[in-house]
Amino acid sequence: GELCYYKSDGTWAAADADAAATSGGCLLAIALGTDPDSDGMLLRGMFTLDHDPGTVGDVLYVSTTAGDITSTAPSGNEDIVRIVGYCLDSSNGQIWFNPSNDFIEITA
Repeated sequence: GELCYYKSDGTWAAADADAAATSGGCLLAIALGTDPDSDGMLLRGMFTLDHDPGTVGDVLYVSTTAGDITSTAPSGNEDIVRIVGYCLDSSNGQIWFNPSNDFIEITA
């Protein structure tokens, strides 16, 4: 269930809102297991996280904690704010994952 970005070398790594290169203008997906080649990556659809991301209907963002999804928009200097989906169920971690192509970088 780790949120990942697609790297220029063709591998996946944990997405992190602390840098544009790891969360901004890149392909995002959720890992469906430990090996993307055999387990696959979810590009869009319903997914159940291992934690509650927020309240039903909350907008979800790339987190500043690598690989996580949060309902709190990043707010630090040079953080990337990118919507990745919406909370569908606040007690089982169900989300609609549909990453936006748009993002902003916060500058102080």
